[in-house]
Amino acid sequence: MDKDWQEILIAYLHDPPDKALSIRGHEPRACRYLSAALQREVTPSELKGTEDAHASAAERLPLPTAGRNGEWAVGPENRRLTVFHPLSGTPQEIDVAELDETMVEETIRDIANPHVGGPGCYYALWRLLPDRLAERRPSFRRLPADTRVPDHTIWHHMCITAGLKAAYSGGQGAAMLSFSLGPVQPFIEAARTVRDLWSGSMILAWLSFQAMLPVIERYGPTAIVYPWLHGLPLLDLWLTKKNVEVPGLTEAARKAPCLPNRFFAVVPWENAPQGQSIADLCEKQVRDKWRELAGKVRDGLDARLREKGIACDDWAKRWDDQIEDYFEIRTSVLPLRECGDEALARLAGYTNFAEAFPNLAKVRGLADAIPGADRPGYSQDNAGRWQEQVDLSARLMQVRRSVRPVPRPCTDEKVPAKCSLFGSLEQMGPDEFSESREFWDAAAQAVRWHGVRLRRGESLCAVALAKRFAGPALLADELGLNADSLRFPDTATVAAAEWLAKANENDFGLDPDRIRRQHDEWSGQWLHWATQQADKDESPVPDEVWRAIRKAKKDLGPPPAYYAVLVMDGDQMGAWLAGEKSPSVGEILHPKLRKYFEHKPDTAAGLAARRPLGPARHAAMSEALANFALYVVPRVVEKHHGTLIYAGGDDVLALLPRRTAVACAGELRRAFRGETQGNGGVPKGYDRHQGRDLLMMGPTATLSAGIAVVHYKEDLRAALQAARDAEKTAKNSGRDLLAIAALRRSGERSLVLCPWDMTEDVGHLVDAFGDGASDRWAYHLRREAETLEALPVEAMQAEIQRQVGRADLNTRTRLDRSNGKSAAKKLCELFDRYLKLTERCWKADANASEKVPHCKAFEQFIQLCQTASFLARGEERR
Repeated sequence: MDKDWQEILIAYLHDPPDKALSIRGHEPRACRYLSAALQREVTPSELKGTEDAHASAAERLPLPTAGRNGEWAVGPENRRLTVFHPLSGTPQEIDVAELDETMVEETIRDIANPHVGGPGCYYALWRLLPDRLAERRPSFRRLPADTRVPDHTIWHHMCITAGLKAAYSGGQGAAMLSFSLGPVQPFIEAARTVRDLWSGSMILAWLSFQAMLPVIERYGPTAIVYPWLHGLPLLDLWLTKKNVEVPGLTEAARKAPCLPNRFFAVVPWENAPQGQSIADLCEKQVRDKWRELAGKVRDGLDARLREKGIACDDWAKRWDDQIEDYFEIRTSVLPLRECGDEALARLAGYTNFAEAFPNLAKVRGLADAIPGADRPGYSQDNAGRWQEQVDLSARLMQVRRSVRPVPRPCTDEKVPAKCSLFGSLEQMGPDEFSESREFWDAAAQAVRWHGVRLRRGESLCAVALAKRFAGPALLADELGLNADSLRFPDTATVAAAEWLAKANENDFGLDPDRIRRQHDEWSGQWLHWATQQADKDESPVPDEVWRAIRKAKKDLGPPPAYYAVLVMDGDQMGAWLAGEKSPSVGEILHPKLRKYFEHKPDTAAGLAARRPLGPARHAAMSEALANFALYVVPRVVEKHHGTLIYAGGDDVLALLPRRTAVACAGELRRAFRGETQGNGGVPKGYDRHQGRDLLMMGPTATLSAGIAVVHYKEDLRAALQAARDAEKTAKNSGRDLLAIAALRRSGERSLVLCPWDMTEDVGHLVDAFGDGASDRWAYHLRREAETLEALPVEAMQAEIQRQVGRADLNTRTRLDRSNGKSAAKKLCELFDRYLKLTERCWKADANASEKVPHCKAFEQFIQLCQTASFLARGEERR
């Protein structure tokens, strides 16, 4: 193996994965395990790199020594260890097995043997060792790096140490590299079809991964701190090309765009040139790959146009300019050696570190309380430096984003019409309107590329064409997929997904995938056609399929015509990176160490201060977001018959049937926090997936979401904007809320807030209305809202009781899921909960700009009930 990769592997395994099981003797075990990996003797002197000191110092809190007799040491007691959730600080006791050196050594040797002599050994151990050990001993996933401050795992520490080893390899210090690619939402949401949405998301994910490759190839995947790359399908595909056998790389996983548009890495500085040059290489890689993708699309389209005899030699004359100018790439490189305490304080506008960062100064102050005899032989004044360096790096990127690129001027004498998807760019084809229309009409008839086509009335720019045809042109090959497998449901199919599932259960033969394989086409709009060829621009429905549709509609009723767009976004993620959401220091110290400090004077402030963010906890946050995006979101969206468009960590975009949307959002929010309800029986802050306990953000993290319920014929861009607007309303109303917009085909529109703790109640209302309960009482209350808003809450509750009490017995029975006698009381209790929950949200957020006072909460609550009826029945009212 190349010496540099050997050194990175040695840094990775410098601490053995089982260190917490027996700290005494862990160095000889590390040598033994490394010797098995490298098939040569590794000596203790090879473990003494500065990268471990850097990684430990960046994470370390002030602590005493273990004591002369080990009185302040911590190890397993009765085969149990105390650990804390890395982000929330929730305490847990984990069962651990006895130390088994032979098992660990054999596992390492089995993984490393096929790859000895090359970097594949490091890649394979990084990717496979955590899972292989956890398969034999589940506790290995959560063994802490430091048993006295057990709020991050040994794996996080090992990854950061290996990353810093590569970053400090040049001898001139490390640097923080930040990268971002945009625009994101405008690129994704310039879409006419679900395929367009997916294609935009996948292009961004693929290009973001391409940007990481120069870092990964030179310094390893451990150099990337955010996002967490372990298990990322795009990286697993890359690893398979390096002959690392990665299990579980399914087609569904490869099709899921689960990578954010930015990354954060540690790289060598070396007097600026190398740190900046790696940033330049990242940007060059993205531009080269985008150019390659666009070129393959242009060549493929040109061949198809010529094959059909469509003459227009210069149809793509503006192609290169549009492709070159579209994406905005931002990078920043921050040298760490230039960012010590004094520089950080000065840049914050203060003369010293304590004035600039009082919370961190309190933490560091704990060192002063440690008697001289108990003090270790190393500096304890590093707490919080990584956190402030990350914040400075983020501010540097913000400055870079404020500089807008100037597009090159258009030199054409004749300016053609604009693109029908990207309105700021000119369409391809002839300049003259009549010739352009003739060209695009002919192209719509001619171009078919593995099921991807142009539609009548479309006239697209280079960016839109590259996005539309990216799948068959390049992405299918890059993802290791058949181009024909890149098929996605249209919005009518999304709306009818539950109905179609029920039709298949009843053997009506309406499986869209099967029909597409047999007839090479499927459209959800067929379900709503009155005749077999209701659209003259489309092919008629195949006879067999038309008969099946008619029979299913006769037996099951008409298919739903409304679907939901779900947008979710984590709240205050910047505050998490700034350490503002961290637990207190006292909360994450082992009880033995907490008692040590509690018996020392002047420690209360330090114990109450927030735990600073270090690189290992930064990695833990990255892992939690990656677990949510890679494993939870695809599973939950599929469970609710939805189609995932994007999951980047803390943000989600998905399309769902209208009846399942609220339940899906609620389940995703519970999983994001690792709530015990529905998490597979694992501790709070985790989620179980295929036998693995996945780290989640924890119970102190929150999400805001927006749902837009729209007709399948609604312009997709308008539907996406409605969902975005709903999500912003949730944010502005106090965060940690769900907002639901209903865009009825009749033109009526509503927007209502739904506290997360009421999503199950909304689900019960949806079920009640779906089973036949009338919503007339809600419409009566809505008409009276203006009058009731001027009255006390008690008057509002009395009127709810009166109107619900007047409803028919079937309605009351469905509403209370009993004999109907308590329906009015239950609705009043639900209104009372709504008042308290919405008030709690906006009171918790001093910056909430759209507060919901009691007088407005009544109308919002009634609208929520009406929205539940709409979710159950669509346009139909009873």
